[in-house]
Amino acid sequence: MPFEFKTGTSLKVTINKAVKREAARKTLERLFLADKAVSGPIAAREKNFADKPKRRGGRIWTKRPNKVHPDIVQGKVATIKATPQVLKDLGSVADIIEVTAA
Repeated sequence: MPFEFKTGTSLKVTINKAVKREAARKTLERLFLADKAVSGPIAAREKNFADKPKRRGGRIWTKRPNKVHPDIVQGKVATIKATPQVLKDLGSVADIIEVTAA
């Protein structure tokens, strides 16, 4: 692991480069959703959409809203808590991000 932070510390993660790999984008989305400042507006928007059960072909079928993804662009910042798994994930995208103690 390139990052030597203790478990439980708050980390400030900043995206420094454009994210081009799909795997890196998914990892950063998952990590950034741990920050309430990033996930709060998305959760608030999703509360406006309710499941719509209806009969379709004699069975109950539920239309669910689409998942909303956070913006993963250069300059975006999130504060997350360090765990062993988070540090491992941050190490996999270390060439794209900058991590400091918050």
